[in-house]
Amino acid sequence: MLESAVRLALRKSIPKEKLIKLEKLQCQIFHTTYNPTKQRTGAKILRKPLIGQTMASYYGPAEFPSVSSIARLWKDDEFEIVNEPEEYRLERIETRKRRGKGAPKKKREAAGNKKK
Repeated sequence: MLESAVRLALRKSIPKEKLIKLEKLQCQIFHTTYNPTKQRTGAKILRKPLIGQTMASYYGPAEFPSVSSIARLWKDDEFEIVNEPEEYRLERIETRKRRGKGAPKKKREAAGNKKK
């Protein structure tokens, strides 16, 4: 508390023009923008390095082959590539359909026949 009171007293004793010159000099030395109105400029955010490249490299290359793309390449060969999670999913859908628990069939009516 006492320190802030002393600083305030010192600021009041120093002429305003000298304080403005001091602030301009500080901005030149520390490579910051002079902002006499103290408005928010977003300079803090703009100084940060861009993270777009980091985010893009986090997920790896987009050209990385998937199981389905490899299976399509080797489809004519004597190899048979099986995507086990996909096979399991299709098997579960088929068993549900046999038990009558599958997804309902889509309507075949035209959209214009709806009553409002």
